[in-house]
Amino acid sequence: MRIKGEKMKKISNVLFILFFILSCAPTTTVKKYTEEELLERRKEAEKYYSIGAEYYKQSEWEKALENFNTALSYDSNYYEVYIAIGNTYRKLRDASKAEEYYLKALKIDNKNSKGYEALGDLYLSLNNLNKAESLYMKGINLDTTNVELYLGLAEIYIKTNQDRKADSLYSLLITRCPERLDIFYKYGEFLTRRKRFKEAKSMFEKCLIRYSEELSLREKYGDILFELNEYDKAINEYNYILSKNPNNVAIILKIGDVYLKQKKYKNALEMFNRALNLSPNDPMPHIHLADYYQQTGNYSKAEEELRKALAISPNLDVAFVIAGDIKRRRAEEAQKNKQLKDAYYLYKEAINNYNKVKEDSPYFEYTRNEIKRIKIIMDKIKEELWFQGIKIEE
Repeated sequence: MRIKGEKMKKISNVLFILFFILSCAPTTTVKKYTEEELLERRKEAEKYYSIGAEYYKQSEWEKALENFNTALSYDSNYYEVYIAIGNTYRKLRDASKAEEYYLKALKIDNKNSKGYEALGDLYLSLNNLNKAESLYMKGINLDTTNVELYLGLAEIYIKTNQDRKADSLYSLLITRCPERLDIFYKYGEFLTRRKRFKEAKSMFEKCLIRYSEELSLREKYGDILFELNEYDKAINEYNYILSKNPNNVAIILKIGDVYLKQKKYKNALEMFNRALNLSPNDPMPHIHLADYYQQTGNYSKAEEELRKALAISPNLDVAFVIAGDIKRRRAEEAQKNKQLKDAYYLYKEAINNYNKVKEDSPYFEYTRNEIKRIKIIMDKIKEELWFQGIKIEE
């Protein structure tokens, strides 16, 4: 279809105006810097990067970002700054911005393993384990000396219950990096969680050579000694901590636990009461007192302490465990005295308490095993009572 003359004239005028506007518009040119100027700009960028890093150390995230961005205004290819900005956004819990800057770093230099490490760490924190593993492996292929990549992989193996792989990695790393005591510490924690206490002990001993004043390390070491029944050595560690922090309730309770294991009941009771006086609104002194009274056969007093603990913290799983243990002990005594019907119902109460322990509790496996064992005993009691003509009401 043809355009008529008047319309054609209007279109021509519009095109002329557009051409005029475009021809008058300023053109943007990218300034090219000499080598000397580029070096000067890099120095300025490094200055602001250093200032930003100091703010980062002080947890002043906004000021850190401000200086990092100023650094980029001087040198937009400054790889480390992109990593630093990504790290800062991680601290600000902005995962998408962190990811954006890590990807920018990789775009600038995809041969540097630090970008793969940073992005892998981000995905690990988001539980995106497949992506994290892939990035760590890419980083390792580029740089086999970057230890952090191996540590990230070990975390993935732990999360996915691949203990053998994690164990192998830690064993490799402590051999390759004997100066990295943080790896010995991580490996020690790994071994402790697997109840490999003798091996864990040697890991923490290595750390203590250099960091003997580190109280949290000495506490972990004391806990290991406790598990290995080296009670006097454990008390020495705990007493050292107490000499630095006399009102540390958790340590006072641990000393009480050692005395309880050694059957030094008077000393144990003294420590538990000391903890209670220091922290009357803490349920844990009541829990330890309940355990003390349970072990010394004063069940009613133990249950009284449990009620006090649950009044402070109604969902405290360890309270349900001890309550179950008390009912089980009472049931065992009743069974021994041929009071089978009483024993049956006490076992049932024990199960009811154990069932209150949730699946994510560290005591869950223990309670499941106890429930299985008790149910077998209850079936035998029920059968024996049936032969006696006694009916059990469920």
